[in-house]
Amino acid sequence: MRKQKTKWVLVADGARARIFSKNHTVLNDATGQDYVGENLKDSEHGPDKPGRAYESSNPARHAYQPRTDWHQYQKELFAKELCQVLEKANEKAEFDELIIISPPKTLGDIRANLCKQTLSKVTAEITKDVTKLSEHDLALYLEKEL
Repeated sequence: MRKQKTKWVLVADGARARIFSKNHTVLNDATGQDYVGENLKDSEHGPDKPGRAYESSNPARHAYQPRTDWHQYQKELFAKELCQVLEKANEKAEFDELIIISPPKTLGDIRANLCKQTLSKVTAEITKDVTKLSEHDLALYLEKEL
């Protein structure tokens, strides 16, 4: 008798994620936890205002552009952390197929950080933010989409 394939569903945005195991139309929490990234204010990363400079030819002043978009950087770090969780689960053969549901930017960050072995298990990608749906509503959404 063939073993039924274990399907995992990753639902993520840049700061929150949940991982479910999908059995027909039922979703169950696969890892037993919700993942939440840091959401620090820009001022917690460094000075509130960018530095200012004088023009050499006239007395006008202008602000320097910040070198880093901290919110985007935090989202990229969060995607890397999610990928580490998925990589460990893949090494333990906890899932056979993976469905990823996330906004396009987050999906790109996840894709960029997953190894080829884990990427090969991705069977569907949905570019939408559904992190606020309940498990029941998410199961209904998946039935319509897949």
